[in-house]
Amino acid sequence: MKARTTGTYLLLALAAIGTIVLFAFRGVCAEAVYPVENASLTFRTRVWTRISGLFRGSAAQAENVRLRREVESLALVRGDLERLEAENARLRRALGYVERESGEWVAAAVLSAGGAAAGSPNVIRVGKGSLDGVREGAVVAVAEGLVGLVSEVTPHTSAVALITDRRVKVACEVESGTGRRMRGILSGGSEELLALRHLTDAGEVPPRARVLTSGRGGVFPKGLEVGTLLDVHTDAEGLAREGEVQPHVDFSALEDVFIRRGK
Repeated sequence: MKARTTGTYLLLALAAIGTIVLFAFRGVCAEAVYPVENASLTFRTRVWTRISGLFRGSAAQAENVRLRREVESLALVRGDLERLEAENARLRRALGYVERESGEWVAAAVLSAGGAAAGSPNVIRVGKGSLDGVREGAVVAVAEGLVGLVSEVTPHTSAVALITDRRVKVACEVESGTGRRMRGILSGGSEELLALRHLTDAGEVPPRARVLTSGRGGVFPKGLEVGTLLDVHTDAEGLAREGEVQPHVDFSALEDVFIRRGK
C-alpha cells in the first residue's frame, strides 16, 4: 500500500514538473520569436502601409491622368463638332447665296489679307486663278454682301481689291422707302465705314437704309448688298452730299469668297 502511494506521488510530481517545464519552454519560445513578430508587425504597420499607400496613390494618380486625358479628348471632339457645325452653317449660307444670284460663281479660299503677300491693306489674295476661269475685273462677293473686284490674276491665285480701296468705284442706290432711289458712288473707306459720294437728292432717307449695287455701268450686277447708310452730310466744299456706310461684310474675317465668272 505504501509503495502504491509513493508511486502515485511520484507520477504526480513528474506531471507537475513536466507542466512547469512545458510552460517555461513555451515562454522561452514566445520570447525567442517576439523580436521576429515585433519586426513583422512594425514592417506591416509602418513600412508596408506606406509602401501600399504609395502604390495606391500612384494608381489613383494614374487613374486621374487617364480620366483627365479622356476629358481633354472629349473636349477636343466637342470643339471639332462645334467647328464643323459652324463651318456647315457658313457653307449653307454661302450656297444659298450662290443659288440666289445669277451667273456662275466659283468659291475661293482666302490665302492672305494685306501685308506683303497681298501688297496692300485693301487687297486680299485668294486661291483661284486663270486656270479656274477667273479674269481681271470679276466681281467678288460673299453671302453677306459685296467684297470687291479681281485686280490681278495668276494661273492659281487672284488678287482682289476690296471695296474699301478708292480705286474701286461701285454704283449704288439707297432704299428710301418712298419708291425714289438716292444714288451715289461708293469710293473707298475703311473696314468700319465706307464712303458713298456724289449722292443724288431723293428727299428724306429713313435711318439705317440699305445700300445696294444699282447695276449701272455694267460692272456689278444689280441688287448686291453693300451695307447700311448711317449718315448723310455735305462734303468739305459744300458742293455735294456724301454718306457714311457701314459695310455688311467683315473684311478682316473673310475665309472664303465667291468670284463671278458669268454675266
